[in-house]
Amino acid sequence: MKIGILECGSNRPEWAQYGRFADWFPPLLSQAGLDFETQAWNVSEGEFPSGPELCDAWLLTGSPASAVDDAPWQLALSEFLRPVIGQTPVIGICYGHQHLHRMLGGTVEECPDWGVGVQHYALKDAPDWLEDQADAAGFDLVALHHDQVTRPAPDTRVFAGSAFCPYGVTQIGPCTLTFQPHPEMDPAFAAEVYDFERHRIGESETDAALRTLDHPRDTSRAARWIMGFLAHQLEDRT
Repeated sequence: MKIGILECGSNRPEWAQYGRFADWFPPLLSQAGLDFETQAWNVSEGEFPSGPELCDAWLLTGSPASAVDDAPWQLALSEFLRPVIGQTPVIGICYGHQHLHRMLGGTVEECPDWGVGVQHYALKDAPDWLEDQADAAGFDLVALHHDQVTRPAPDTRVFAGSAFCPYGVTQIGPCTLTFQPHPEMDPAFAAEVYDFERHRIGESETDAALRTLDHPRDTSRAARWIMGFLAHQLEDRT
C-alpha cells in the first residue's frame, strides 16, 4: 500500500526538531501492523503529485492555515482531489478533515473557543469495516483547532464526537475517512503550540490544556481505524 501524504502546512523554524508534518504519520500508522510506504508533497508550497494514480490512497495533514480561506494552494488541492473523491481512499486529519467537508458541501466555521488538550470523542456509530470489534470505541486524542465543521458534507456518517466537537471522526461517502483531532501529534509539540498561541487561546484555557497532555491517548486505535479503512477499501477494489 502506498500512501501519498499531502502536507497542508510547514512547521515553524524554531520547531524544526519535531520534523515535517509528513514525518509524524509513518510512526503512527505502523502501530496497525500493516505494510505500507509513503511519499510526501508539500501542497501548501505548491508541490503537487503529477497525478492521482501515483498512490493507492491519500492523506491530508493538519495545517496552520484556515480551511475557510481560499488561497491558491487550497483551491489547487481541491482540484487535485475532485477526481480522487469517491474513487480512491482519502484520509483527512484536522485541517484535512475540515478541507474535505468544506469542498464536499459542508460548512466550517471559527469557534468561540479553541479545541485544545487531550479530548474525548465518544463513539456514536461503529464502522462495519473494523477488523476487531474491540476497536469499536471512542478516542482520547490531542486536539488543536480553532475552526471546526459545523455542518458536515452530505452523505456523512459520524463515528465519534463530543459536545464541543460533534463531528470528531467521520466518513464522507464510500471512501473518505476524517479525524478532527491529531492522532499523530507528539504531546511535546502540542505543548509548544499551546504556549505559542496562549494569547489567543487564553491563559487559564492554555494551562488546563497543558495539564491533559500526559493523559493516555488512543493513538494505536486511531492507527488501526485508518489502516483498517484503507485495507478494506483497497481489498474491495482488488
